[in-house]
Amino acid sequence: MKDQQELRELAGADAQLRELLDVIALRASAAGVAQVAGMEDALRFVVERVCRHTGWPVGHVYVTESGSNGDLVSSGIWHLKDPVTLERFRKATEETPVPEGTGVPGRVLSSGKPAWVADVSQEKGFARAKEAKKAGLKSALAFPVPAGERTEAVLEFFSWEPMEANEQLLEAMVSIGTELGRAFERSRELSLAQQATELYRSVVETSPDAIMVTDLNGSVLMCNQQAAILYGAESPEGLVGLSGFDFIAPEDRDRAAENARRTLETGGVRNIEYTLVRKDGTRIPAELSASVIRDPQGQARAFIAVVRDVSERKQSETALRVSEEKFRTLTQMNAAATFVYKKSRLLYANAAAAEMTGYSVAELLAMDPWQLVHPDFRDVLQNAWERGLATSSPPRHLELKIVTKEGQVRWMYYSAHLVQWEGHTAALGTSFDVTERKQVEEALRDSEERYRTLYQDNPSMYFTVNAAGTVLSVNQFGAEQLGYTAEELVRKPVLEVFYEEDKAEVAEQLALCISKPGERAHWEFRKVRKDGEVIYVKEQARATLDANGETIVLLVCEDVTERRQMEEELEKAREELERKVERQVESKGAYGLTFRELTVLHLVATGSSDKDIAVKLGISPLTVSKHVANILTKMGAASRSEASARAVRQSLLE
Repeated sequence: MKDQQELRELAGADAQLRELLDVIALRASAAGVAQVAGMEDALRFVVERVCRHTGWPVGHVYVTESGSNGDLVSSGIWHLKDPVTLERFRKATEETPVPEGTGVPGRVLSSGKPAWVADVSQEKGFARAKEAKKAGLKSALAFPVPAGERTEAVLEFFSWEPMEANEQLLEAMVSIGTELGRAFERSRELSLAQQATELYRSVVETSPDAIMVTDLNGSVLMCNQQAAILYGAESPEGLVGLSGFDFIAPEDRDRAAENARRTLETGGVRNIEYTLVRKDGTRIPAELSASVIRDPQGQARAFIAVVRDVSERKQSETALRVSEEKFRTLTQMNAAATFVYKKSRLLYANAAAAEMTGYSVAELLAMDPWQLVHPDFRDVLQNAWERGLATSSPPRHLELKIVTKEGQVRWMYYSAHLVQWEGHTAALGTSFDVTERKQVEEALRDSEERYRTLYQDNPSMYFTVNAAGTVLSVNQFGAEQLGYTAEELVRKPVLEVFYEEDKAEVAEQLALCISKPGERAHWEFRKVRKDGEVIYVKEQARATLDANGETIVLLVCEDVTERRQMEEELEKAREELERKVERQVESKGAYGLTFRELTVLHLVATGSSDKDIAVKLGISPLTVSKHVANILTKMGAASRSEASARAVRQSLLE
């Protein structure tokens, strides 16, 4: 009787187990058609049913995460018969990831096989042993959920009573894990398919290009919204059933039919340009790429075409061609050398560049342009370009030397800008030949140097004043002659250095000079040195224009004080002599000599030569000689000495 009862109990247990397996397999299979939420529901269902049929108090699901280095983490799916008692165990489980090979779940993950532990408190490496012991948990069962080569999850169950391994139950758990794994694979495949479908739909609907599927005769089967917009239809449905060839301009249809045949033969065509005719009759340029859609047996079933409106591109290309033509026309007419430079070679050079360098345009485009730059300036220009490219600011406004094909050294003014040339960044440079200007500047510098030398080192006083009479410059000698420094005189009225009684006449002469530019004026006036000494100066003046077109007066001054003093002394001596002669003439005892002859006799008696007498009397030496001859005749003297001695003896001379 006892054996029969055990057999009945075992048969009942087997029946329950088979029922459990059937139900779980059915549920797992059904879950395969669901997405993630369906799999979570399937896992929760399995945990609940296993715990209900086995009476185990704890069931839990670990999952693997790609971002956790393959560790197992809690999925949050539990069956807890006594949540309060098992709270610490649950919390420790959810807070502790399980590395591969560690504890019961880790061993299952690494081996891919189920595991049964009779007493978890004795399990080596079981991180939750302390919490399991406090909760009264004894035995544990864990099995994997394999999906392909990856273990998607590990299910674990715990009992309050020690239990020996049950091979039949382990086999059942393996079957359950396998069914769940298949459900995972189906769910993943379905999810990927749905994602692919959604991605395809997203790409098609958001594409800026028109996408159209036609049958092999060209009838539209489906298209996206952009295709409707391109044709001018209200919706994609309005194009379905129409012939795709009707969208193509009549003159392009034969070519389109030929390209359709070529697509069938080769599998696809790319970037074919057509003119499309919209619903309202307007025409637009378009670019079409097409390929064949084949069934699983490889038979051609349809065409899929991507059509792009290239109106803006065509307009840009036209504008670019016009712009380039204008550029070339302008640069060829331009007198400035113009070139486009990139990566140590010239991409373009105009006729002026050829004329400046002596090379032909073809020679310039074939050579290294750095050969044109004079060695003295090559490093300077290369360094300027390195800095310019680093800051997107190429060198501008440079003056440098080049060497022509004939070996001549020429100066040129150089400036460059960054431009887009045939889709790439390049440098657009312009140059002017400034050799003649440089030569003039060099000559001017030499002239100015000579002028400065003459102006500063000349032993004459040089002043420059403006039309208002303000001193603009004075040379060192001129300042020193007046006892000043040049800085003390500059920006001062020039009248301040003239004698007070002469200032009015000086101002009048300056005004007259300014009114007659280019004419030379002369005058003599008195100036007052810084120490108060009065000197006489003889000045030459001329009005002219400076570099800014302003009137200036150039004054060259000579100190004639000594000459004036000698003249005054001579005048005094002459006046004294004339008074003496007048008294002798009045006495009428002078051999009938005239006033002038008697005056000459006085000077002859002093031993003066005819030349000296001429200077003192302001007459010529020849006139003096005639007067001397008359004196000798009237006095009957044979010589100048005899006449002088007789005049002294006879008291003719006072």
